[in-house]
Amino acid sequence: MAKKNISRKKLGFVSKTVFIANMLAIIALLLSYSAAYINPKSFWPIAFFGLGYLPILLVNVGFVIYWLLRKPKLAIFSLLPILLGWNLMTKHVTFKSKESADSSSNLRVMSYNVHLFQPAKNVEENFKSATIDLINDVQPDVICFQEFYSKLKGSNKYTEELKEKCNLSHVYFVPAAQNKHEGYGQAIFSKYPIINSGMISKNEFGVNRIIYADILKDKDTIRIYNVHLRTFALQNEDKEFIQNPSNSRDDDRKISRRVGQKLKGAFTHRSNQAESLSDHIQETSLASIVMGDFNDTPMSYSVNLIGQNMLNAFQQKGSGWGVTHYEMLPIFQIDYILCTKQFAVNNYQIVKKKLSDHYPIWADLSFKN
Repeated sequence: MAKKNISRKKLGFVSKTVFIANMLAIIALLLSYSAAYINPKSFWPIAFFGLGYLPILLVNVGFVIYWLLRKPKLAIFSLLPILLGWNLMTKHVTFKSKESADSSSNLRVMSYNVHLFQPAKNVEENFKSATIDLINDVQPDVICFQEFYSKLKGSNKYTEELKEKCNLSHVYFVPAAQNKHEGYGQAIFSKYPIINSGMISKNEFGVNRIIYADILKDKDTIRIYNVHLRTFALQNEDKEFIQNPSNSRDDDRKISRRVGQKLKGAFTHRSNQAESLSDHIQETSLASIVMGDFNDTPMSYSVNLIGQNMLNAFQQKGSGWGVTHYEMLPIFQIDYILCTKQFAVNNYQIVKKKLSDHYPIWADLSFKN
């Protein structure tokens, strides 16, 4: 009887306050879901909710736990919205089995933003030498580099060193900026012949652009897209503000306004680039693999637009929380491997090697038929 009375007891002031906060958290969670489908060009503030999905999700999980201990029936209010977004959540965190197919039939692909081979903080290794060792450990058939840097002349051409030491005999390197001696941009290396290549010039933004190469594996022609969508272009002082806000309200307002404008611009640019890529993919009948640095989370409009009717390698065969960028806030997945449905995903790995500010990622793919 006592238990029955407790369960019927009305909410007190504290619980009512918690309940109101819970409702606001649920609304925020639903808005974060909508960020995957609403174009930021139409309503750009929605993209911020997608960016904040992880903390919003954790807050709602906290409310579920609170109500399970306090008044279990009310836990359903947060539990249902969490379950509603299950498919989106598995793009962030998942626990799948490891390799599930004959590895001899696989095409192993890899993506790595090498940040111009400028090492991350506290990295003392020779970046270029360590990258060669890493590639030889993974042994990819195709690798896409973003922010790739190489000498263009002389004996120090890194493109030639990679070709020789990693058995990647074919390369398509498109510098975004160059002079007579050196250049940086995007590169696609392949063990298989590259029979066609090009760049999606529409909506390119300097080093943030999309290139592609068609490789010939046995009798199959496969299109490889190397993607580097628009970055937020945050300076060191912007990153420092995000991590450690100042004590000055005037400074806070000034910097937050500047950061907000950068985020807004990046959301819009990425939306345009995603539309260009999506159109380009639809225009080809080739089996296609899309990989690279999308500079956006799995909850974003750009990632979900590009990923329409495609398989997400992490979602198919990943394990754990898919963090691929760890420098500023080590919670974001912004690097992806996607493929058309002619493929099966047999394996996916994030290599937790700190050289760049990104982790390299790789996947094993094979044709279904």
